[in-house]
Amino acid sequence: MSDDLSELAAAAQAGSHEALDGLVRTVQRPIYNLALRMLQRPADAEDATQEILIKLVTHLAQFRGESAFSTWMYRVASNHLLNQRRRDADARRVSFDALAERLAEGLASQEDGPDEVYEQAELIEETRRSCTLGMLQCLDPDERLAVILADILEVSGAEGAAITGLSPAAYRKRLSRARQALVAFVADHCGIVNPASPCRCHKLARARREAGLLGPDRLQYEQPLGEAGGRELGQAHRADLPADERAVALLRAHPTYIARADLAARIERIVTAGRLGTQHPPTA
Repeated sequence: MSDDLSELAAAAQAGSHEALDGLVRTVQRPIYNLALRMLQRPADAEDATQEILIKLVTHLAQFRGESAFSTWMYRVASNHLLNQRRRDADARRVSFDALAERLAEGLASQEDGPDEVYEQAELIEETRRSCTLGMLQCLDPDERLAVILADILEVSGAEGAAITGLSPAAYRKRLSRARQALVAFVADHCGIVNPASPCRCHKLARARREAGLLGPDRLQYEQPLGEAGGRELGQAHRADLPADERAVALLRAHPTYIARADLAARIERIVTAGRLGTQHPPTA
């Protein structure tokens, strides 16, 4: 994809409206998926994605081709998510201990029983996706970003360091620290990764349904593109794999999400109306 993006970017810089439109429509999906994992709430992720796309469009001339376009794109997006939205995200951030308490409260109302399929499987899937996205929110934003880049978006270590502006050694250290915290929580609390854990998605789904927090008309993460990550979720069950690999597989077991709003059309209207900001993302 990097070569295609670089070609689109070059054509857009040369004045092609068609190339600019194609570039925005191509990059909005990976940016939205990064924002969703950083912010958890789809509405917040859509707003952030729109803001990031505006930055990319308005400062496209600053991309000099010294790195892959995807690296520059993710760096602009990451800086925005860390800086512009850090205060709101920190205000909503919960600790791993607090998340564990919430899970325990939900499970307390449910009797033990076989892992039966809940009458509405999409509610179980919604619960799993919400829970694993919630785990990411327990990390501080910088550590969360490192995990998302490396273990979910699967960018290389060198690219991750370039995106975060860290040395390779500092990036590896940050990623290792974040992974350790996630693996410890998952190993103790997730029944998918650890069969000895009492937490089960179908029990949580039932508890949330009974509490009025979940229903077929209240799904936030129901828009998959292609496969929903079943292979990776299968890997999370494998007792022969190290705990860190099973935890990563759990995080990857999500679809590629699609924003409900047509963000590209929004950006085109904003560009046409001339209501553009003047913030300056990094050059690369």
